[in-house]
Amino acid sequence: MTKRKTVLLIKSNLMVEETRRPKLVKILDNYHIISISWDRKRKSTVIGDPTLYKNHEEISLRFKAPFGIQSIIFLPIWWSFLAISLIKLEWDLVHVINFDSIIPAVFVAKIKRKPIVYEILDLYIDQMVLPSWIRQIGLRIDKIFMALVNAIIIVDDCQIKEISGIPNHNIITIYDAPQDVYTSNDKRNGSRNVFTLFYAGILDSARQLNLDKVFEAVKNIDDVEFIIAGYGDLTKKIESWANEFPSKIRFLGSISHTDVLKLTSDSDLLIVLRDPIVPVNKYICGSKLFEAMMCGKPLIVNRRTSTAKKVLEENCGLVVDANNIKEIEEKIIYLKNSKSVIEELGINSRNAYKKKYDFLVMKNRLLSLYNDLLDSF
Repeated sequence: MTKRKTVLLIKSNLMVEETRRPKLVKILDNYHIISISWDRKRKSTVIGDPTLYKNHEEISLRFKAPFGIQSIIFLPIWWSFLAISLIKLEWDLVHVINFDSIIPAVFVAKIKRKPIVYEILDLYIDQMVLPSWIRQIGLRIDKIFMALVNAIIIVDDCQIKEISGIPNHNIITIYDAPQDVYTSNDKRNGSRNVFTLFYAGILDSARQLNLDKVFEAVKNIDDVEFIIAGYGDLTKKIESWANEFPSKIRFLGSISHTDVLKLTSDSDLLIVLRDPIVPVNKYICGSKLFEAMMCGKPLIVNRRTSTAKKVLEENCGLVVDANNIKEIEEKIIYLKNSKSVIEELGINSRNAYKKKYDFLVMKNRLLSLYNDLLDSF
């Protein structure tokens, strides 16, 4: 019997705090996966359970540290842990997610003569608005390591423009699409009178989500409820909205990804109004779009973003200016009162998932990349 190949899957947070790595582990069910993670002791509700995957184990650095740009001073500790782990462990391929983990992985992979895949889930320097000269320095450093790896995975084709060209000939796009668990939903034919909007994700003010604009819009509309789920520094503000207008805003806190998909399926409309002033919002559409598509749901999205580009291409939602609260209000009212339009946009959304963004399409792309790399080493 052929021994399973071992893949190291590296990201600087615990697997239970995200949704991307669990999807990758599902795709790579014929490999032995070892996740190397950073346990920063953040007290957040578990998003996924890695013990569900028989092919997976996780080792972690247990060292308290913040997330985001504030973690920079702690990176040498993380890099040291990574380097020691990479040297000690036996593995066939290393798959690194994001720049904050790439440096030690490149050096050890070169020493061991093993293939390395660099996945750019989002650019470290584009998670906030930075002066252009600082961004350019960061981008040049990042590009050095892009050129040194054996393959680059991006999560949106628009990232090539964001990076101003990727210095690597082996680039594939693996969209953050969910596994297909679609079931038809006929709830709108029932007795429900409330039109439901839904958003789930990390509630970080630096991400410029424009949830406050949606809140201001729904206050003026009858029989509409806006459900929000997630965790982050916006929690207290959202809780205050829910306390002030309990019939309009429902805040769930952190919930499992299974519950996210269920609520997506049960909702009438998804709202994704991330501001393009933050580069990561402009160039990366993120998982919310594909979760809506898989569930056959329309979206309202902010213009001048990758998300808007895809929504317009597939005719699966409406595009607004998130700074125009009146426009948001009008679009919600229009869809609330237009059952046939909602159904048409939802059908288009589901068709786009099946034709372009299906989980199985992403799975085949990744497995083909791995096979090619392992065959060449």
